[in-house]
Amino acid sequence: MPRPRTRRPERAEQYESAAYRELQARLATAVRRLREERGWTQEEAAHRCGMTTRLFQRVEGADVNLTFTSLARLCEGFEVDVALLFPSP
Repeated sequence: MPRPRTRRPERAEQYESAAYRELQARLATAVRRLREERGWTQEEAAHRCGMTTRLFQRVEGADVNLTFTSLARLCEGFEVDVALLFPSP
């Protein structure tokens, strides 16, 4: 059983901020759109992006705080510029 995520108490408000939630939502929407445009399953997209299916699902579910390396893997897997992962609202 995975252990629960722990976050630093001093950063708790950041994870609930409107700006943080908006970025998560924009990324999730863009990744889902790119995957569906290509006709890929989540498993195939995760494989192409070099990540686990569970991590990819968390990206699409706007439930993850990604690192730059994970963002880079998404860009490489989808062969897109990072700007396409954060389109203007």
